[in-house]
Amino acid sequence: MTSKARSHAGQGQRRPSTALAAEQADILSAHLPAPPARVLDAGCGNGDLALALTGKGYDVTGVDVDPQAVRSAAGRGVRAVAADIAEYASDQPFDAVVFSLSLHHVARLDDAVARARELLVPGGQLVLDEFAWERADRPTAGWFYDMAAILEAANVLAHADDTSVAADPLRHWQYQHHDREPMHPGTALTAAVTRRFGTCDTFEFAYLYRYLGGRVQDDETGLRIVRTLRDIEEREIVNGGFAPVGLRVVARRPGPPR
Repeated sequence: MTSKARSHAGQGQRRPSTALAAEQADILSAHLPAPPARVLDAGCGNGDLALALTGKGYDVTGVDVDPQAVRSAAGRGVRAVAADIAEYASDQPFDAVVFSLSLHHVARLDDAVARARELLVPGGQLVLDEFAWERADRPTAGWFYDMAAILEAANVLAHADDTSVAADPLRHWQYQHHDREPMHPGTALTAAVTRRFGTCDTFEFAYLYRYLGGRVQDDETGLRIVRTLRDIEEREIVNGGFAPVGLRVVARRPGPPR
């Protein structure tokens, strides 16, 4: 993460949800065509990222299988559609399709990536902003659960989750992401993109602070917590103490850009 991205994310952002979305939009825009490119936010949720990208000048459409999330996004001004990305149809192709922490949940992984390719103009960009949960090692998982326990004890988590201190944090992490609610690992996401697009570029980065940031109270105190967690995680990655579980995958549909 660049200092420029951090500065932009911090200006006028006093809530973790909006600050994280602004930070993410800054980073993703380096991989997207220039505004006012048409962008499909696949798995848009309540619209945080779609709004941040719209604020940067992009023409954004959101799609999500959750009707309640779509209603929430639409209520905030996002052009949002309730649909499964594997079956979503559009009258016009998109210059970019973004999956933000959504593709690892889809049941039909190959179908979703194939449909994303079909929705792109020739030369259009596919961008995954995901996490490779399988990369976590014992120190990384241990830090995550320790931080969650501290935040819970401090009563700053907006909602509870299974974040109790575990005797074997890595096994607990694997249980949460592989056994209890299976998620596609990062290797599967990258392989699916490669099968449909031929080649892709991958990037590793800090992610756990965003994972925890989605649970803290959405106010200025929560924002300070998120920034502190981010700084610690990034420092530990640089020093070799933590595994970078963030995964960004970028691919281009063959053909000349529009």
